[in-house]
Amino acid sequence: MRSFNLQSLSALILGMAVSSAVAADVTLKGDAKLSGEITGIASDGTITLLSPNSEKALILSADQLQRVVFGNTEKNFDLPEQRIELSNGDLLPVRVTSMEADLINVESPVLGTLSIPRDTVSSLQLGIVQEKVVYSGSKGMDGWSQDKSGAHAWEYESGRFVTSGQGTLTRDVGLPAKFILKFSFGWQNHPNFQFCFAHPPTARDAKQDKYIAEFSGSGFGVFREATNRMRTPIILLSRSPDQITKRSMNVEIRVDRMRGLIELIVDGEMVGRYSDPIEPIPKGTCISIVSNASNESGQNLRDIMILDWDDRGDRHQSEERGDGKLDSLIGRYGERFGGNLESIRAVGASTVYVFKSDFQKEPLELPEEEVSTLFLGGQGKPSKSTTTGGLILGLRGQGSMRVSSCVLVGASVKVEHPLLGSLEFGREGISSLERILIPKEKSAKNR
Repeated sequence: MRSFNLQSLSALILGMAVSSAVAADVTLKGDAKLSGEITGIASDGTITLLSPNSEKALILSADQLQRVVFGNTEKNFDLPEQRIELSNGDLLPVRVTSMEADLINVESPVLGTLSIPRDTVSSLQLGIVQEKVVYSGSKGMDGWSQDKSGAHAWEYESGRFVTSGQGTLTRDVGLPAKFILKFSFGWQNHPNFQFCFAHPPTARDAKQDKYIAEFSGSGFGVFREATNRMRTPIILLSRSPDQITKRSMNVEIRVDRMRGLIELIVDGEMVGRYSDPIEPIPKGTCISIVSNASNESGQNLRDIMILDWDDRGDRHQSEERGDGKLDSLIGRYGERFGGNLESIRAVGASTVYVFKSDFQKEPLELPEEEVSTLFLGGQGKPSKSTTTGGLILGLRGQGSMRVSSCVLVGASVKVEHPLLGSLEFGREGISSLERILIPKEKSAKNR
């Protein structure tokens, strides 16, 4: 793989700025962040950024760049419900159409039509359901109501809800029966914060059937409140504010009200799955953010997102490869077969997977709707080494690709991929760019 060339990144961003300025969020070394429109790249590789917070254009040194995240594109992608995982860990959003002569043929709204060598593929993931956004914020105070006692406690500033004292914000977001709640919470001193959800819109000061995610000096927890009993803890984490040096938390809570199940993920790590011990399950559709701290706490909330949770796609995260020497097929309901994937062929509007299992003579012929995951033999666990330098492209549809170079010609992106060679596709398919830094010790050895 060739080393990542900064001029390639410059050409890509400059090319995007030729037709129109590109809205982007830029992260620099040291986690400094800027947003605005990228308008050009100088000959030495510096980036010119028009920021709404500055009257003059900002000139950003190229060696300080870490990541660029592009805003939404006007193009509407009809994203497939399948992914191919390559042996280097790349995830490509595709629809598999056939397999012949050791080539897996795919179609992608991002990458176009590709023929991928079978020996570069680690797994095929089918039946991935796109999560429907129920609410996405923080975008302002519209639609939120404040309690009278703390009418001015919460304000909206620079994409965040910030608080100067005690008060409550409430909104009816129409929570579905199964949902995912995400938010990022930050503080400066002595936080005392609650995120309440699944409660009715009335009687805020009385006991309600609801859930409460609470963070205070004693730690973080998820509690269950009911109208007929004391508040009950469901999840308790002994993680005090003093133990979190970054003074922020990324929280994801998944709730299945049909089965009374709750999953908690903190800073990207799964904490566990829990059951609601109280019946009936809360049926409310509202959320509230509550500050119980003084105005010196510096509490803030950002990146609130609520998704309609369809957990059929979660199985891809928990399935094991098994014997890496054989192909393994996992069915829709968790059944597993070891053997050999003989072919993939189109039958009408569907696709059939022909799999010769190791326990019966005749091969299985399964429509794609009955297949969850296929692990291809001869592949170990995908390697995601970042010691070679380069660039990670985020792809629309929750995909990612590691490349050694990336340039833009007109409206097309041209990349050099270590496994697939030269690829060309529309620039609208890229959602982000991220530099892969070579560790100093590795860099010194290669000199």
